[in-house]
Amino acid sequence: MTQTGLTYNASVETNPPVKTDIAYSMITLGSTSIWAVWSGWLLYFYLPPDGAPRVPVALYGIALLIAGTLNALITPPIGYWSDHTRHRWGRRLPFMAASSLPLLIFFVLMWTPPVPGQSIWNLVYLMIVVGLYNVAETLVHIPYASLLPELATTERHRVRISAWYASFMLLGMIVGSFAGPAIESLGYSTTALIYAIAMLPLFYLPFLVLREQPGRQIADAERMPFRQSISITLRNPAFRVLTIACLLYWGVTTFVQAAVPFIATQICLLTETDTLYFYLPAVLAGIACYPLVTRLSGRFGKWRVFSGSLLASAIVLPMLALIGDWLPVPLMAQGIAWVTLEAIAISAVTMLPSAFAAEITDYDAILTKQRREGSYYSTWGLLEQVVNGGAMMLLPLLLLLGRSHSDPYGPLGVRMVGVVGGVLLLIAFLVFLRYPLRKWPGPGAGSMPDAPGSSEL
Repeated sequence: MTQTGLTYNASVETNPPVKTDIAYSMITLGSTSIWAVWSGWLLYFYLPPDGAPRVPVALYGIALLIAGTLNALITPPIGYWSDHTRHRWGRRLPFMAASSLPLLIFFVLMWTPPVPGQSIWNLVYLMIVVGLYNVAETLVHIPYASLLPELATTERHRVRISAWYASFMLLGMIVGSFAGPAIESLGYSTTALIYAIAMLPLFYLPFLVLREQPGRQIADAERMPFRQSISITLRNPAFRVLTIACLLYWGVTTFVQAAVPFIATQICLLTETDTLYFYLPAVLAGIACYPLVTRLSGRFGKWRVFSGSLLASAIVLPMLALIGDWLPVPLMAQGIAWVTLEAIAISAVTMLPSAFAAEITDYDAILTKQRREGSYYSTWGLLEQVVNGGAMMLLPLLLLLGRSHSDPYGPLGVRMVGVVGGVLLLIAFLVFLRYPLRKWPGPGAGSMPDAPGSSEL
């Protein structure tokens, strides 16, 4: 199907090379490993539960929220810029190549506050460095995510590359989980430096394989104004539904990831090193589920599988509150069982958003006659940063409900992470029931979806 420079190869792309999927997903392995370290340990580093905080407790989350919000303001222009870039490497790869090294440098700087004890200067330093890290991450991630719809142009390939992407993301969680033992042995700054050096090749080796499709650049004469581009994006009904569901999922993920060290040490009465045992079984269980998610998506449709995963996760998450001495099972076993069961329940939610996002950008391309992936992924990126910043601001306040394991019922604040997360994912499930493209066969079928509100575009 061809229209105004847009070519869909759904009938041509029968067996694309797996090496492209692996090369694309390697970047996810590197970025997730870094993210797993800082999201899992930054709060613990600046606000240790059994030591002196390095920043004022009540202001920590506010600093991260400010850094994330300021970066969020530049995210849509970055996506728009990426859509309209004309370079011999394409629209996406130049951004990724230029920003990956600064991303790793700012990651290392997060763990080197200027003052040894608690200080407002540490808070200012944290806000600046995290802000710079976020900008570099956005310059890498938005073009990177926008690249997927043109690397995979069929439903089958998109589900497959999503499986590779999600698998490497979970492998990144495993790699990040080794930060606990490394921090205990080497300290935070040395561990961060080791991770940055080890991940550097994963950001740059894929450039030997990845190539953008020619002919997707938007001609200057067809370029729509920035405000119009954002307006069309926000009015897309499928975008709105997926975005609300993902915003809730992102918030829950931030809550749980940052709370794992507290779950291990405050509920299960273990050490920082033992957090490794919470990551490994969960990640391996999630990866083992991806072939099943792929098969079920092909048989029943990805919408049903994704919705069922949201509901299952909403049921499992509150079970965190049940972990305790009243069960005849060791606390460590209870904690590992809970996090593994949640990883299984949420596996489809982790894997399938990339396939949905590519579908939505195809839908937009039919309506606007332009490939505007950057505008969509940058808007998602903006909202994700705001949600993650808000979650990081609220989590310390939630943990203040109770952080001492001397309480026979355990730290209430940590347990509430599961309850709050379950409620949020239940809302996400109810919202996603309204996804309007679930019966659309895709652009290769040559027909428009019967989507409520599509006439608004």
